[in-house]
Amino acid sequence: MVRRCLVLCLALASITCGPSDVGLTAPPSAATSVAPTPTPRTPVPTGTRLEDLAAQFVYDASAPIGIVERGSAPDGTLTVRDIEFTSAKGGRARAYVITPPTSGPHPAMVFVAGSNQRREDIRADALGVAHRGVVALVLEQSQIAAARPQIWTFNAQDREEAIETVLDTRRAIDLLVGRTDVDTARIGYYGFSYGAWLGAISAAVDKRLSLVVLRSGGPQILSEIARASARTLTTEYSALMATVDQMSYAPNIAVPVLVQNGSRDTTYTAEQMRAWQERIGGAKTMKTYDAGHTLDTTANTDALAWISERWRLSPP
Repeated sequence: MVRRCLVLCLALASITCGPSDVGLTAPPSAATSVAPTPTPRTPVPTGTRLEDLAAQFVYDASAPIGIVERGSAPDGTLTVRDIEFTSAKGGRARAYVITPPTSGPHPAMVFVAGSNQRREDIRADALGVAHRGVVALVLEQSQIAAARPQIWTFNAQDREEAIETVLDTRRAIDLLVGRTDVDTARIGYYGFSYGAWLGAISAAVDKRLSLVVLRSGGPQILSEIARASARTLTTEYSALMATVDQMSYAPNIAVPVLVQNGSRDTTYTAEQMRAWQERIGGAKTMKTYDAGHTLDTTANTDALAWISERWRLSPP
């Protein structure tokens, strides 16, 4: 699928268009500074400890998930279900649930794509893992909802979207925990780019995750995105986004984590990628490939092998 996107290119200090390198993308917009909304919907943390930051992601886990299946179809031996469930922020979250043919219990994994990407953009990765005997839940990010402005808006919405998708991830884990075909001791997360950003937060605040794959992640580069799209960050906006800065959460990951980056990824500098990799906690495996932001087939093979080894999965 050819996706039209704007991608930050630090090396050239410009925005490039193309279907292959999708990272922290910014929708077309006028050259203007946008102030954040006066009162953020989610209260701002009172401190910078993980306990303070995690308060942004508290929700009512006892509330009904309200699963509705919109359709299902086979994909080889797998079954792909199009579902909706109740978001912790109100409204409906959308996802695919991909199940193996056997009854399990199976490990399970939540998949989240890059900024402004749809669930279809990471579905192939999920199918590959599901063929190894994993229940895959492919989550649609909150900013993809109909009639909602896509990030990056450079106002308080960007923080709210990050919080909402992390909360949807936590509700997705609730959904998986409630399934009889899922081994609740083996629930993982697999995120690409912005999905890796949200994965660092999710793994820090939700201790039910036992394994994490972070692909093409890095530190926040919102100031570079803003400059490349002729925007100006306000002090208020920067302070708000600091509360969802993945670098503040990454050291608190305490489970096995695979960190994958491409040496030719122009979204980040080599120094930024090293800082990201060093900042991540847990029992981490770090791999760098001679590839761009979308990585390559070797990285895909490595991710499958790493997941399979830790969960003792059989070949498809």
